Amino acid sequence: MTRHWPAGIFACFVVLGAALALPATAQDSSNPAGKPASAAQTTDGSGAEKKPNAFDYNSVVAKAEALAAKPYTPPPQIPQFLQDFDFSALEQISYKADSALWHDMQLPFEAMFYHPGSYYTHPVKMHLINDGGVGEFRFDKNRFQYPNDELRARIPDDLGYAGLRFMHELDTPGKLDEIASFLGASYFRALGGGQHYGLSARGLAIDTGSDKGEEFPAFVSFWLVRPKPQDKTVTAYALLDSPSAAGAYRFDITPGDSTKTRVDATLFTRKAIGKLGVAPLTSMFMWGENSLARLDDYRPEVHDSDGLLISATNGEWLWRPLRNPQRLSMNQLSADNVRGFGLLQRDREFDHYQDLEYEYEKRPGAWITPEGDWGRGHLELVQIPSDSEVNDNIALYWVPNDPVTAGARLHYAYTVKWGMELASPASLAHTAASRIGRAAVTPGQPRNTIRVAIDFVGGELGKLSDPANVQPRVNAMRDATINNIEAVRNPHTGGWRLTFLVPTDSLKTPLELRAYLAGADGGALTETWSYALSP
Repeated sequence: MTRHWPAGIFACFVVLGAALALPATAQDSSNPAGKPASAAQTTDGSGAEKKPNAFDYNSVVAKAEALAAKPYTPPPQIPQFLQDFDFSALEQISYKADSALWHDMQLPFEAMFYHPGSYYTHPVKMHLINDGGVGEFRFDKNRFQYPNDELRARIPDDLGYAGLRFMHELDTPGKLDEIASFLGASYFRALGGGQHYGLSARGLAIDTGSDKGEEFPAFVSFWLVRPKPQDKTVTAYALLDSPSAAGAYRFDITPGDSTKTRVDATLFTRKAIGKLGVAPLTSMFMWGENSLARLDDYRPEVHDSDGLLISATNGEWLWRPLRNPQRLSMNQLSADNVRGFGLLQRDREFDHYQDLEYEYEKRPGAWITPEGDWGRGHLELVQIPSDSEVNDNIALYWVPNDPVTAGARLHYAYTVKWGMELASPASLAHTAASRIGRAAVTPGQPRNTIRVAIDFVGGELGKLSDPANVQPRVNAMRDATINNIEAVRNPHTGGWRLTFLVPTDSLKTPLELRAYLAGADGGALTETWSYALSP
């Protein structure tokens, strides 16, 4: 079974679905003999040749502002026979490695392109920026390998691309690996050394989970900046469009053990937006240690991410394990001027997944660090009931408190760090596992009590052995019965385990809980564990 992206949230919410053309002074020399030919054409709509270095992020901002001033026009659609493709049919069309952009130029990065079809129903314009100027990177089917000549003949010569991916030496010296990908609506994702693709990010989320339905903005044009031989970062600009807003984006991608994607986003609204989701992430969680029930499956856990981490301005670090709820769950968490947030995959033990194909223990987390003052707002965590790991069912984004009115200009800058780090400070113990299940009872008695066991490890906590110096703290957000609260040292982890009991009578609706371990002086020894407990 092959897992695809970004069809997950598409499926859960039901979503909307090469020749090089440069001015003569901007021709790229990555087109060796025998490769598709190029033709000259400017792409700014003026018909004038671009001057060297004239095109930059401000140029895309100007395009976005001009686009927002016009009524929204849906992007053109690809032929119906390509829209009717399933993923297995689309996967039979592959981009030729030796046709990669900047191939054979001894540059640190290359770019390859996706073929439209299936969910990817509209073409995305591609452009190239180098020292000579800017021009369009036209579609050329000679760059693709098709399963048969009949299909190749049906492909329009001007079809266009669906998206792109960047390549860079990552895991193996001398071998270029995929480090980042942009495909479908405004989805993008990246990975670092030794990692496999898992969760994704989006350029923007609008009205997610609203009664009127979610709006999916889409990147409609990209501009790729040709790197220099010594560059460690590759840059791409993107133009986003949707019925409610247009936007200009800059992506600076720096690969490594953890790959960083710095994002600049300048938005122009056409109309008022009820819920603007900034720096959105999407992921998948089927079941884990905290799941009371799971599908009939031999694997102990199945998820791309296992929790939400927040770094608040008051210094608190909050960890919220993910879950696969029985009904749609949408939680708002206060995040005024939030310092950082993300969806992480903390569990790195193969034995906890037992999946040789998907290797969930190698999925990266995505940690977002905002730049500047984002103001008052909250994080919204959306968890959708799901019975398939093929579909993403987790969404996270930051929402400003101030109303987003028509004609507004907004700017957000942030960095997404894709990697395996914990993100939380080393001084605090972190949640290593959240185990939830029915408490054992005397034979014949009803199992009407839930036991929660939270394992904390790391920080100063591991140095403590006296229970008097480790105080359990558990709070419910409404009146509820919580019994047998205790903290015991866990010799198997070198940390401490916090346990408590909750009667199912207290769980007629989800019960919001917060828990942590405090020292003898009352100061926090651990991050705060946050959870919505259901029967």
